[in-house]
Amino acid sequence: MRYSQDYIKRMIEQFGEFLLALKQLLTEDRRAEAREQLDLAYRELLGMEPQFVRDAPDDYLILATGLTQVGDMNKSVVLGDLLIADGDWHALAGEYDLAQTCYLKAANVLIEALLRQPFGAAKSDVERVDALVEKLEHFDVPFETRERLFRYHERVNRFADAEDDLYHLLEAAPDDPALIEAGIAFYERLLQRKDHELLLGGLPRDEVEAGLAELEARLGYT
Repeated sequence: MRYSQDYIKRMIEQFGEFLLALKQLLTEDRRAEAREQLDLAYRELLGMEPQFVRDAPDDYLILATGLTQVGDMNKSVVLGDLLIADGDWHALAGEYDLAQTCYLKAANVLIEALLRQPFGAAKSDVERVDALVEKLEHFDVPFETRERLFRYHERVNRFADAEDDLYHLLEAAPDDPALIEAGIAFYERLLQRKDHELLLGGLPRDEVEAGLAELEARLGYT
């Protein structure tokens, strides 16, 4: 069934109002009411049980939001925002492991959707991911999510952040030739950029060249 743009816009606006009301409940420490509203939103907006969402593999959730080819940001944003609010609820309750689970699932869904947008990332989507990344700074970020962050930061022209992600990945898998090749390809892409673009991205050309030389040396390039 196809919905009109006006209908979709109205639903998004109503969801935004719901999130504001939910944040107010959390601010007032009315956790029981917030939990009830969260669980209801999972069921009514996504047709999923909240526990199922928390337990489901991230790749399944990505497919469930329609991300088989081009990202459907509307559904991805709903799922991502609910997971972020769910993480906030668990953090407020001192359940930090569950909070981390929710935040990581939200990050994987939202970043994957953003990466699959064919015409660049909307400002609101970038701001949403950036706020979520700040929450993740308090937790260990697994390899899969870090790899998505690496691609995300390059996509939004934050090259220094992307390089930091690459270093984290290389610390976890220092001898992975595929990862080293991916790093080399990253630096080679950056060398195609103009000097001012690299500076704006926080990674001047000489640092790009140095990073490329280091990775080439790892693979024995001459």
